[in-house]
Amino acid sequence: MSQTMTREKVSNEALYILKSLRENARLGRSNKLADVKSFLEPSVSLEFDSYFFFLRKFHYIAMDREAQLKLTDQGERVVDGDSGDKFSGEVGEFFADQILGGDEGNATVIETVPSNRPPPPPATDLLEANEPAVPPPPRAPSNLQGRRPLNQDEPLVPPVAPQTTAPESRPVGAGFSPPPPPPPPMTATIPLTAAVSSPPMGGATPLGAGKGQDVDLRYVKYDPIGSGPLGTVFKGKHNALGLDICVKELKDIFGYFSFLQRGEVIKRLKKELCAQAQVKHPGVTQILDQNTDVARPYFVMELCKGSLREKLDQGGGKGVPVKLGIRYFLQMAYALRAAHQIGLTHHNLKPENVLFDTWGNAKIADFGLSRVIEVDQTKGMPQVFVGTGGMGYMSPELIARAKDTGPSTDVYALGILLYEMMTGTIPGRRSALPSEVNSECPSKLDPIFDKMTQDRKDQRYSDLDGMLDDFYAAFTDSEYLTKGDLILWSETTPAK
Repeated sequence: MSQTMTREKVSNEALYILKSLRENARLGRSNKLADVKSFLEPSVSLEFDSYFFFLRKFHYIAMDREAQLKLTDQGERVVDGDSGDKFSGEVGEFFADQILGGDEGNATVIETVPSNRPPPPPATDLLEANEPAVPPPPRAPSNLQGRRPLNQDEPLVPPVAPQTTAPESRPVGAGFSPPPPPPPPMTATIPLTAAVSSPPMGGATPLGAGKGQDVDLRYVKYDPIGSGPLGTVFKGKHNALGLDICVKELKDIFGYFSFLQRGEVIKRLKKELCAQAQVKHPGVTQILDQNTDVARPYFVMELCKGSLREKLDQGGGKGVPVKLGIRYFLQMAYALRAAHQIGLTHHNLKPENVLFDTWGNAKIADFGLSRVIEVDQTKGMPQVFVGTGGMGYMSPELIARAKDTGPSTDVYALGILLYEMMTGTIPGRRSALPSEVNSECPSKLDPIFDKMTQDRKDQRYSDLDGMLDDFYAAFTDSEYLTKGDLILWSETTPAK
């Protein structure tokens, strides 16, 4: 089936987003970009990012340092019914390649793929049940632009272009002119793509693959297994190897920047992904592949089983069992140490970035992704604080955006994680020491934690070697072996 896109339709949907933002603000609801997008994207015909970029480019919305969206004065006027013609004209200008002319006769027809999934919840879920909802515009089917339902076993590929019959040859002259060539058929948008210049692995020929076309038959993407402010993680499979994998799409990452800065974001992202891929260590999540040259950049990594955040939540505010927490602590310390040895720092260590393999060993993920979205004064990029929940783990110099950050910044964050695993809480400036909060925590950890989390860098461990020296000097009974011995589980359920 198909859906006709007109300038009026896209204008109504952009206006609907503005009205929803104002209603959310009136009701005290969250207007964070990620929250708004998750609720409103099912209710609009095109990608939500397209509307966001349009509204921001023409100054109908603004975004603060907490990624909260709000209407500008110009946006308020449009919602109140003023400047409608100007708004419609700007829609026509921005979406010219998707609404050809703005009337029914010249509109683009977007092919859709039927879905057997239930319809998405209406955007009015953002509102209180007893509050008047903003009436949505006429809705298009939920799988526009070839978006396909998840949880399918076959690879995501574009449909084969329909065959067209060559027009009958007619003489030129005597009032005749050659008929115009038919427009190229619309093809589906593929969420997970990689530019193919040769047949993919296994020798298969991709359907519809041609010059300049993006397709990737190597992976299958299933249902999402996690999400954050910058993107979504999906379970997937590597077809040729039959290997279970994770696919992390970073489609939201550009929402924190003007679309004009996309090139800079892509450059940083590729640099950090390639750097993490160079770290070969049991405690670092393995990067298997990446593609940053598509609309939704993604990278492929080994499949992990849950995060430290989930384990802390399961602990009900009491942390994790002490011996288990100390082993996680050592596994993270050795992983960071290996990364530091090749010049790679994390700078965004937090429970969400500590994952676990099949056997229950801790593995650190997402090295350097915070650097992709941090300020760069030399390039005129705006200061952005992404609501990633990592502020409590950031060292003072990292918060201050000092230039002399390094390994000791990760030492600080690891110390905060140690305290949280031992006690279930993040320490404040005058918090009790770990053993004073949890009597099962060895008091030998107290001075190590204290030195790891000093505000001043010159009073903190400069690297993890110094911390490990003090740890093994305190724990001399070989319960945790000796320095350099990494403890790894090989049983399905680690001992507690």
